[in-house]
Amino acid sequence: RRAKSHRRSTNRHLAATPSKPGMAMAATAPIRCDGKVTWMAFEPESYEHQLQEKTSAMRSRFGAVLAGVEVQIFPSMPAHFRQRARFAMCRFDGVLKFALFDKDAPRVAVDRFPVASREINELMPRLLAAVASSEALSTGLEACHFLGTQTGDMLVSLIYGEPMHSDWRAAAEAMRAELSLPALLGRAKGTRVVLDRDSVDETYALHDGRRLTYRQVEGSFSNPSAAMCEKTLDWLCESARLIAAERARRGGGAAPAQSLLLELYSGNGNHTVALATHFSHVLAVEIDRRLCAAAEHNLASNGVRNATVLAADSGRFCRSLLRKLDRGAKEAAAGRTAAPPDAELGGREEPTQPAAEAAAPSANPTTRWLEEARGRTDVILVDPPRCGLDADTLRLVSYFDHVLYISCNPEALLDNLQRGGLLQTHAVVRSAIFDHFAYTPHLECAVLLRRRTLCE
Repeated sequence: RRAKSHRRSTNRHLAATPSKPGMAMAATAPIRCDGKVTWMAFEPESYEHQLQEKTSAMRSRFGAVLAGVEVQIFPSMPAHFRQRARFAMCRFDGVLKFALFDKDAPRVAVDRFPVASREINELMPRLLAAVASSEALSTGLEACHFLGTQTGDMLVSLIYGEPMHSDWRAAAEAMRAELSLPALLGRAKGTRVVLDRDSVDETYALHDGRRLTYRQVEGSFSNPSAAMCEKTLDWLCESARLIAAERARRGGGAAPAQSLLLELYSGNGNHTVALATHFSHVLAVEIDRRLCAAAEHNLASNGVRNATVLAADSGRFCRSLLRKLDRGAKEAAAGRTAAPPDAELGGREEPTQPAAEAAAPSANPTTRWLEEARGRTDVILVDPPRCGLDADTLRLVSYFDHVLYISCNPEALLDNLQRGGLLQTHAVVRSAIFDHFAYTPHLECAVLLRRRTLCE
């Protein structure tokens, strides 16, 4: 799997960076200057109707999969809900403008973008005027990215299709001072100039009273809608509490040891930080080393000490862990006795002599977690790219008693549940829809799956 920064292709219209040098000098006909694009129907007065149509279509598509399951729906704010916006920079009749991609070309000029935050909209005309009046800043400019926060932090990135002007830094520092920009950077092939920093710090307020801070790095994935992210984190934390309650019920009311959590595609630790308090240990796996560094920072800044970030390719990690779990299952089958199954393993017996017991505990936290995981497959969280989970990852997921699955593509989720075989071993017990992509056909959804033997 590639990094989280590449997973949301539904946002490519907003990540409007022309691919060819010089594209910024002229827009591709036909040109629209009314801000209307074919992939988004921004009509706040009809937002509730649009959301109802999307959610009804998803319920119909999933059919019996969600029969008897309450589906919580979390609507977006009708306007100014995105803290991140990306535009191409094009000349329309010789005038430099922000532009949106439509039908694979930057055809639509915009002066404002009402789905973006008020701070971004307020900054857009002032930034455009400053850039357009500066030869050093406008020459070769192909794109402009805004990365903001709920607390007012802001990073502007100027992307160039040719080498940056020799006076770029001086002009950029002057503009940053004039506009009171917290952070500014410029990028061209082989060049990256950072003024102050290449990240912003966001704060999320959860229903349980916690205020969590996150470093979000330019060029890497971060959730574009902070309010929707807070709702997702609250839903995940409530799901973790329900998992703990279910394990206590199976244990006859006695409080069991906290579960272990394996998280795949963990990004900058967005979910890891919020969920760690509900688990004894979390292993978060992410391939992008910049996101791993951000995750380490976010864990430390929020005082999380029971989570480990592993910089690794998810596919390779899954195959490695699968070999361990498969070997453990074979050993368990060979050494099975009449003793009752271990309730903590969801009805599956441990190997007669697990490797974790045969050897001294490892000092390496990742290795130690893997040693424990050979006999403990409590909870797994996956938040994959739009294509969903591959065959190896699906087989690994099937080992776990409880599965939290966040999906930016409901069709891929449905395919993983049905053709991928997850519904053969697990049942959906909780579901939610998050409208991250208001005014577009896209939805983000989440399900909590429980092993069927534990639902009896």
